[in-house]
Amino acid sequence: MYLRIINNEINYPYSLQTLREDNINISFPSEMNESLMSEWDIHEVRQTPKPNNYTKNISEGTPILVEGVYYQNWEQTDASTSEINARIEVKWVEIREMRNQLLAECDWTQLADIPTETKEVWTNYRQNLRDITNQTNPFDIVWPVKP
Repeated sequence: MYLRIINNEINYPYSLQTLREDNINISFPSEMNESLMSEWDIHEVRQTPKPNNYTKNISEGTPILVEGVYYQNWEQTDASTSEINARIEVKWVEIREMRNQLLAECDWTQLADIPTETKEVWTNYRQNLRDITNQTNPFDIVWPVKP
């Protein structure tokens, strides 16, 4: 990820391919070195983790310069009640799908020829999976541990 400064204005995102397309009469090497990037005022942008907060709308903003290095910048605004509710609903669907997959993976534990002790341990685990939807926050699920 790169940015380019043209007339004191940050152009982001920017790519080396864009540089080539913008300057078709100039032959650039396949790999750009620091000197050439500096000459064209191109700067690498270091990625930062995107925040994960379902109560916020998160979008990528203009990179910020910290001690000579540009970093990816995430802007956050409060989500509306309807956006939050929609995200919660979608997350519960994901949780149920995962729960159903985990239940299917251990269906074998309930067959008639499985020893009673084994069956009991797995029965508890399976019930805990079924009870997942009793938790209040789908973004903070505590999953049972497989026996």
